[in-house]
Amino acid sequence: MPKSGCEALDLLENLSCNADLVQNETLSAILRRNAKTEYLARYGLQGRSDPQSFKSLLPMITYEDLQPHIQRIANGDSSPILSACPVSEFLTSSGTSAVSAS
Repeated sequence: MPKSGCEALDLLENLSCNADLVQNETLSAILRRNAKTEYLARYGLQGRSDPQSFKSLLPMITYEDLQPHIQRIANGDSSPILSACPVSEFLTSSGTSAVSAS
């Protein structure tokens, strides 16, 4: 945890200069944590946590693709479907944060 404004700026500079490394490390951590989920198993990730495997094995999806899984969780299925951590609540969103032009 940064102790001063200068340390905070140094941390921000390091993160922004190494954004690709930070993103790859974050994705790897998420994939390792969720390696045994039903969703990742379906696509054959088999515990791999490298970005290349993720990109090559998992397709682009929409909300509609995930909706049946979300519904199962909402209906009380506590198995690791999409997340290794239990889902405790759902929040709704308008789906956009864009400001409409007048």
